[in-house]
Amino acid sequence: MRYILGIDIGTTAIKATVIGEDGAVYGEAACEYELTTLPTGEVEADLQLYKDAFEQAIKEAVSSSKVDKKDIKCVGFSSTAETCVFLDENNEPLCKVIAWMDTRGTKEAEYLSQHFDKKDIISKVGFDNIYAIHPVSKILAVKNKNPEVFEKTRMFAQIKDYFVYELSGKFITEHSVASDHGFFDITNRCYWKEMLEFVGMNERYLPEMVEPGMEIGKITAEAAQKYGLDVDTMINVGAFDQACGAIGAGNIKSGIASESTGSALVTVATIDELSPDSEGTVPTLCSGIPGKYMYQPYCTGSMIMKWYRDAFCEAEKAVEKETGLNAYTQMDELVKNTAPGADGLIMLPYFQGSGIPELNEKASGVYYGINAGHTRGHFIRAIMEGLAIALKRMLECEEELGATMTEIRSLGGGSKSKAWCQIKADILGMPVKVVKNSGSTPCMGCAILAGVANGIWPSVEEAAENFVAIKETYYPNPENKKVYEETYKKYVEITKALNPTFY
Repeated sequence: MRYILGIDIGTTAIKATVIGEDGAVYGEAACEYELTTLPTGEVEADLQLYKDAFEQAIKEAVSSSKVDKKDIKCVGFSSTAETCVFLDENNEPLCKVIAWMDTRGTKEAEYLSQHFDKKDIISKVGFDNIYAIHPVSKILAVKNKNPEVFEKTRMFAQIKDYFVYELSGKFITEHSVASDHGFFDITNRCYWKEMLEFVGMNERYLPEMVEPGMEIGKITAEAAQKYGLDVDTMINVGAFDQACGAIGAGNIKSGIASESTGSALVTVATIDELSPDSEGTVPTLCSGIPGKYMYQPYCTGSMIMKWYRDAFCEAEKAVEKETGLNAYTQMDELVKNTAPGADGLIMLPYFQGSGIPELNEKASGVYYGINAGHTRGHFIRAIMEGLAIALKRMLECEEELGATMTEIRSLGGGSKSKAWCQIKADILGMPVKVVKNSGSTPCMGCAILAGVANGIWPSVEEAAENFVAIKETYYPNPENKKVYEETYKKYVEITKALNPTFY
């Protein structure tokens, strides 16, 4: 049996999974780290926190798998696409890692959007404007506010780039991660030279560019010893986490879309080519499958549920501590005992700005229609319904550009909630299929890419067909159709009315 080690570098945790050539998971581990969030929009953490979690996750996953390290033939990577690392000439960090949701570059994003022609931005970046989420905005913000860091930087890396270097000794990135940088041309699949020149970035200080899923060589002897891997283990550059999650969910062709409700709510629809009708309102990136693209709208996700749990569910947390019954499971029961539509309570889930079609980075969360009869169950259900409506609106925008979908593959932490999955099916009006091992789909996706490149499997399509299994399917309840049509209509009206007030 040959095995692949898939590593997913997420927002607040690194997960490592050992997957066999039979597609089964043999060992896995997840190691968390804390991000520091400041009121001014900065979200950051020390690189050492990531490094410690990376090492621990690999060693625990391999140990739990009980697999001989010589049988782990390759390592694949998945990660967020906008988490920035600034390194000096010795590849040491010059400042804290800047997380993807950091908004310190909001003014810089507006400045860049005004300077470049919108048609160029749409064709090269795949968005209608440059946004704070894009690393180019974060990098320009660092240049403006911390010029000494910018001047000393000799490698502008993303978090996956750094750990690819950690194992391979090479700074190499790929199209899918680079396509969300703001300085990569998704049409021609190369760095956007005019943007680099305008910001003052030297291309020498950027990673080498390759296609997603490319095998780039063996692990270094030093890294093999440090992480307990064999010296002949091959390293694969992998892909963007949402692209890997889509592959791991079997979303590799039209008709299937996937949604991941993790820290962010993200949808992915795989497409074969760029739409000439795109106005950039639906973010378009390079897929994890070489040559393909994907629509990838996003907004704030399960972090809202975590916020509510931490702020208002002390009783549930106490029960979890005493009995082991998960607080989220208890919250699910409150939702199940609350009527669809939450008795008129509507939540706009805009904790880090709103997603498409508004894409308003200055929007903030809103509860609308509160009355004395509302309970915690109503407030929790309103979060789930608000995010399901946000999902519906994103999918509608994808369909307007020609994406087709008859089912949704659900992954991420939100897929564990039966109440939430049923709400999504009811609001979307189509089946929601929860993928088996849904929490491991990014690791499965990057493992499939690595396994194919290593010759373990013949193609991405065949591996996905053989190994992606559906755990449970939720079908729309026609009895809830009318109430959710009204809730959806009210949600849109409230958003349009309040949008001008967010500044």
